Amino acid sequence: MKRHLLRIIMGLLIGGIVLIIFKPYQGDDRLASANSLTASSLPDAWQSMDTAMLNIQPANQTPPHTLRVRVADDSAERAQGMQHLPSRVVRDEPIWFVFPTPRRTGWHMRNVRIALDIVYVDASGRVISIERMQPEGTGYGIDVPIAAALEVAAGQAKKLDIQPGSIVSLSQ
Repeated sequence: MKRHLLRIIMGLLIGGIVLIIFKPYQGDDRLASANSLTASSLPDAWQSMDTAMLNIQPANQTPPHTLRVRVADDSAERAQGMQHLPSRVVRDEPIWFVFPTPRRTGWHMRNVRIALDIVYVDASGRVISIERMQPEGTGYGIDVPIAAALEVAAGQAKKLDIQPGSIVSLSQ
């Protein structure tokens, strides 16, 4: 009986040591969580994006609110988008894409880890459409010129009460 008890205790001790030395895989990312990422581990174009506050006036007349976003306002930043980023960063860091003149655009989800909602915005700031994009999908976009687009984690547009007719704009 003593030998059996000793084996159980030794097994638990060895298991504890292994867990301490080799931290278990946590989360759904192959990369570290956003809290432990170093600036150098994120793409340069991502790091160059400024942050701003986006004003959201829902179409259903509920109270307005704001959202902190990264601003992709040059071609390198727009091309980077959410590609090659850990899921936690994609979930926590929405991107506001700005175009110098309204244009028709196409979108893809290559190298993006989680589904996104993309909110298409016209030159007056009015939301004209929202589309759900799936990881590795292609062929997204609408056949209407847009001045801006907002990418948020799937389901966030609804949680933020963003719908066609809502008004969105960057804080001045």
